Amino acid sequence: MKRQSCGDGQSLIEILIATSIIAVVLVGVSDLITRSLSLANFQASKTLATNIAENQLNYYRQAKDQSPATFFLDPNPQNGFSTCVGNPDPVKYACSIIYDSSGVANGTNMTVTVVWNDGDKVITTQLSQTLAKPSK
Repeated sequence: MKRQSCGDGQSLIEILIATSIIAVVLVGVSDLITRSLSLANFQASKTLATNIAENQLNYYRQAKDQSPATFFLDPNPQNGFSTCVGNPDPVKYACSIIYDSSGVANGTNMTVTVVWNDGDKVITTQLSQTLAKPSK
């Protein structure tokens, strides 16, 4: 009869412990990757929303520079529409434009707000600029 040594069962325990440690490390790494991808998607959405707002302000700056006399009579060259020009995804990004000439002596204050959903959160990006009337 063959006699078993005391160390035969230790290799099985060592394998179970090593597998458990690897599993715990992999769960942590997968959580880190998931959070990184989520943050990257959020940053991409925020960058696009900021670009939409900046493009809208540039659009109005250009409209003001091309025809300042008519622009300040009605500072909405889009004829009352409050959606952003060149919005690449109007379903995801809702855009609103507010014109306010009160408190601005020689011009109008424009505020462009872009709103989008990121999962269960509503995120807002807002840019403002005062467009001044040209001096004579």
